[in-house]
Amino acid sequence: MHARTGSFQLSPEKLDEAVNAFESNDLPQYKDQNGYKGFTLLVNRQNGKMIGVSFWENESDIAASDELGSAARDRIQQIAGGESSIDREDWEVVVDETA
Repeated sequence: MHARTGSFQLSPEKLDEAVNAFESNDLPQYKDQNGYKGFTLLVNRQNGKMIGVSFWENESDIAASDELGSAARDRIQQIAGGESSIDREDWEVVVDETA
């Protein structure tokens, strides 16, 4: 399995708007992608940091989702009003244990 992370620094008061936009606009599109395995979104309400982690069956599936991920990051950037920093990385998942 493979994963992509995107981390964002927003003002804390913009977090809910960003989460709502992602859930209504982007998440349904992720679910329609080949190889989609899941999504985790983390927020720190004190400092405004948000981390998204998408999970994919293989490297070609994660590569095929590049445009979708870029659109989601752009949407969060717009909500933040240009006051966010974005970090994106791809990973190989070697341990996946959830309760």
